[in-house]
Amino acid sequence: MNLPQDSKIWIFQSQRNFTAEEIVEIEQTLDAFMKEWNAHGAALTAAYAIPYDRFIVLAVDENHTKASGCSIDSMTRIIKGLEEKYQFGLLNRMLVSYQIDGEIITLPLAEFKQKVKNNEIPMHASVFHNGITRLDAFEEGWELPLSESWAATLIQATNV
Repeated sequence: MNLPQDSKIWIFQSQRNFTAEEIVEIEQTLDAFMKEWNAHGAALTAAYAIPYDRFIVLAVDENHTKASGCSIDSMTRIIKGLEEKYQFGLLNRMLVSYQIDGEIITLPLAEFKQKVKNNEIPMHASVFHNGITRLDAFEEGWELPLSESWAATLIQATNV
């Protein structure tokens, strides 16, 4: 994304990969939304990405205009619309995704934690940190090996 590193971001993950047809519709929906997205009438400088055909990342450069509660609500409505149509699980914050050998697996948080504690997920698996809220953090640490990720505390807790 061609925005400043301190841009605010939101990450929405799907329980499955988007199909080619769904990506076209997602892009059309987001393109139209980006043209209209504003905060109290001031246009927002924003961008989006669809990494791995599975995540939707929206970003706003708040150096010019800060996203307001109303603008965030309008973003949420767009995501809810996609969710209602396709049942992606985009708004379910209790899911965790990780990648092994090019395959992304999404599990409920409790199941993920148990698998980590039971050493059922290899240390080299990439874990996604969807709670990141800045573009620089996204680019540097959104996807990290399990041993370096936010989930590393689960490993340490089992090996104490």
